[in-house]
Amino acid sequence: MPKLVPEWLWPRLTLSSATTDSPQQRWLRKEQEKVDQGSWSDISDIALEEARRLFDSEHERRRGADSKAGLYLAAITALMPILASILPALWDEQISTWQRGIQLGIFLLALLFLMRAGLWALKTMKISASTVVSPSDIADSFNSEEPEENLAKQLLKAVIQNYDANNNKISCIKMTHEYLLRAFFSFVVFLAVQASWPAAAWAIGWIHNELISPLMSCFP
Repeated sequence: MPKLVPEWLWPRLTLSSATTDSPQQRWLRKEQEKVDQGSWSDISDIALEEARRLFDSEHERRRGADSKAGLYLAAITALMPILASILPALWDEQISTWQRGIQLGIFLLALLFLMRAGLWALKTMKISASTVVSPSDIADSFNSEEPEENLAKQLLKAVIQNYDANNNKISCIKMTHEYLLRAFFSFVVFLAVQASWPAAAWAIGWIHNELISPLMSCFP
């Protein structure tokens, strides 16, 4: 979508880059270096508990984004037949050309928002690499001199390596929210125009016939 369209109408987002020279990647490398250089032998049990908590939290964050994306896609799919049934009514001969044009424009805008929301939801569910602590990592940790400390480091490294993918998923699901919200308000406006147009047309006609026309007839 061209940048001439304001962002409040058509939100845009650039996901974090995976290039090695990006600020995000440099920050992640620094975080991993801190973990590698850490020495927690005196508080290894606390370190392991906190590392496990962070690992579980990141896993839940990822799973939650995927679950929401699946629900949104199902909802969008269920809405499509309902929206398809609305479209033929716009071509009714009793509807004025102005009303048809305005409602059709709002309807198409709402469909664009829904389609973009669906694409962001699909991008959320896109399969991406996820770092886990494998059985061999656990075995190596237990065979070391500081098993709890090494296992905590393995968990924290996995958390750091998953940051980018998880953050991108959260960003995608937030963009899905944004477009679904705009689609909802578009349909509210569509229904408001449909409901209020006859009354507005009658009011304009009455003002023209009862007020404006008599006043115009007073002038030669």
